[in-house]
Amino acid sequence: MLGDDHLKLRLVRLQPSELWTNPSRNEDEFTFVFIKGGIAKYVFPNATQRLVTGNILVFTKNSVGKLYADEKSECAFATFSLLFEHLFPLFASNEIGLLHNVMSNFKAGRIFMSGSSVAVECQPILESAYTQARLQQRSQLLRIVAAILNDEFKNVHTQRSGLGWAEDHMIQVFEKLSSAELLKLSVDELAAKFSCSRRHLNRLFHQHFGLSITALRMEIRLLKAVSLLRNPREKVINVAEQCGFNHLGLFNTCFKRRYGTSPGQWRKAALGPENPSARKSENKPACPLHANGLCPWGGQMEALKTPEKINATGNLPTAQGRPNAPRAQSGSAI
Repeated sequence: MLGDDHLKLRLVRLQPSELWTNPSRNEDEFTFVFIKGGIAKYVFPNATQRLVTGNILVFTKNSVGKLYADEKSECAFATFSLLFEHLFPLFASNEIGLLHNVMSNFKAGRIFMSGSSVAVECQPILESAYTQARLQQRSQLLRIVAAILNDEFKNVHTQRSGLGWAEDHMIQVFEKLSSAELLKLSVDELAAKFSCSRRHLNRLFHQHFGLSITALRMEIRLLKAVSLLRNPREKVINVAEQCGFNHLGLFNTCFKRRYGTSPGQWRKAALGPENPSARKSENKPACPLHANGLCPWGGQMEALKTPEKINATGNLPTAQGRPNAPRAQSGSAI
């Protein structure tokens, strides 16, 4: 279930030198910015990137950069936000295996220049979204997200092209596995598919995905649970069964370790009235994979911050505290 603020196109105008405070309410939210006029600056701790009309910026609430209008120019941009948690059911198993690398590119802030293939593809979609009704507008914004993610997945595949035969073979086999196979096959059966020993397979998973096969399975199950729990008519015990848990107590324990609250409490917060406490619980869901501390969501996934590393039993460290969010910049809905 989307929140009222997600996939909602807004127009923001900044005066010269004015800082834009991201109105996102949680660390797991990704913000998309499309420069429409004037000049903006995205300031990193050690560098500054100038942004002009046609540039696209993608970042999270925890990104180290800050967005300003140029000292000598006003700036106008369109923006919308999204929790990637909402997209998890769309990802295939091979995409889940690469997602932590893709998401890490957005953690510091990802800029697409106006002449890039992504920007050229997205700008007409954005223009068509302005005058459309809310459902059609959300569909257009999802097309933009899909175009950006598709480009990032291609980049990750390119980065992996120099791998040795063993690693390349592992990735090829992994990409052919369905989520159902990944969950249902035993570790020995999976090892046979990869033509290696059980021990070596776990080593390769740790090396390339940052977690064990068991941890990946647990993450997929719990992500599926998060999706199912958003249906208020679905009983928690049925959610547990559909996600491969034969015991409700085990499901509750694993879910609470992962998201810091029980399934029932998480659903109540996620579907209840908008208030700070509800938002805090709702935003616990996280990125499907965590490798080498790269999750876009931080603390608990730094949890949908970057998930912290999950161990082989499905345990997840408690999320670290976050500084208070700065004052949000108002923007008029388009």
